Amino acid sequence: MFQDALRESIGSFVQIITPIDIISGTLIAVFEASIVVRTSSSYGEPTDVTISFASVTYIRIISGDE
Repeated sequence: MFQDALRESIGSFVQIITPIDIISGTLIAVFEASIVVRTSSSYGEPTDVTISFASVTYIRIISGDE
């Protein structure tokens, strides 16, 4: 299943493309209906963003911990 394959990339830097935004950060969790990405800001603390798979258009895995 897609979620199982994506779980292998936990800890990787990813870009999640949705119809209205691009979210970049570290993939920290994959659930059945959503994923969680830890984003960083130069102005504050990292933020965990939960994204529903229903709103995901594309996922790009930039780097892993290889």
